[in-house]
Amino acid sequence: MPDPRGDARIDLHLHTTASDGTLTPTELVERARSLGVVAIAITDHDSMGGVSEGCAAGERLGVEVVPGIEIGIAHDPARNLVEVDILGYYIDPEDAEITGVMRDLQDAKNGKLRSQIEVLADHGLPIRIEEVLKEAAGDTVRRPHIWKILHRHHPDFPAEDFFDRTSFGGDWHVPKTFSLPLEDCVALIERVGGVSVLAHPGAYNTTFARDGVLVDPDVDSAVEVCAGAGVRGLEVFYPYHKGRPYHDGAPLIDSEELGALVGHFEALAREHSLLVTGGTDFHGASKPHIELGEVDVPYRLLQALKEAAGRA
Repeated sequence: MPDPRGDARIDLHLHTTASDGTLTPTELVERARSLGVVAIAITDHDSMGGVSEGCAAGERLGVEVVPGIEIGIAHDPARNLVEVDILGYYIDPEDAEITGVMRDLQDAKNGKLRSQIEVLADHGLPIRIEEVLKEAAGDTVRRPHIWKILHRHHPDFPAEDFFDRTSFGGDWHVPKTFSLPLEDCVALIERVGGVSVLAHPGAYNTTFARDGVLVDPDVDSAVEVCAGAGVRGLEVFYPYHKGRPYHDGAPLIDSEELGALVGHFEALAREHSLLVTGGTDFHGASKPHIELGEVDVPYRLLQALKEAAGRA
């Protein structure tokens, strides 16, 4: 008999205060319940600190909570893997191996911010780390946050110089002291009983901002690389019209283009025999234009994910 929840709404990409979201895990579950979302995944950046609380709240409130994580892997430009994230589902948040790796990743992330500010100061552009953290307002600190503070104190310094010189390959770029290559990340997730999924492939499009090309062939190549490395799923359904690089205060693509993009990734998932997943990448108040559950992701996709994880 088919699962009666097959078309009920789910959201498999959500963040809490354990990384850069603004809702606690309990508040996140409460929000899901109030919106009629029957299942969610907590996928904080390089952290599973909110999973246990979220699962407990889910049991209490009748919302199915999937333990998850989002891991930023090491840059590998030769294979079109730059700023790429891998989602892991059904991982034990108490597993000693993965919690140890997450501590190392968090330490590296904090060290990178401090080092980047030191590099700027060495070139006559001092700013205070406290101001950058306040600008990020709980979000993961990224270069636009640093730039806003830099521009406030050094308004004559060109934005193009900052972004060119601090980007991967630039002479002011600061690498993280520790990150997981793709294969190591996938192997870790599998080793601790999880299922790996390539997050928001459309977000890696480097051609759209430059010339408006909706589908970047380098992204298709990256999907193929990930499939070859053992990644088992692709995040197909995603609010690209509200995220990078297709959003700049307002959608830069219309509903027809959004549909074409999602359809393209659906076809890629079939081509590489990948599970299909989806989510909003909800962060709360730091990204108020994105609401939990607003992407139409049906429960039957979660059922397939559970089967892959041996949890059906």
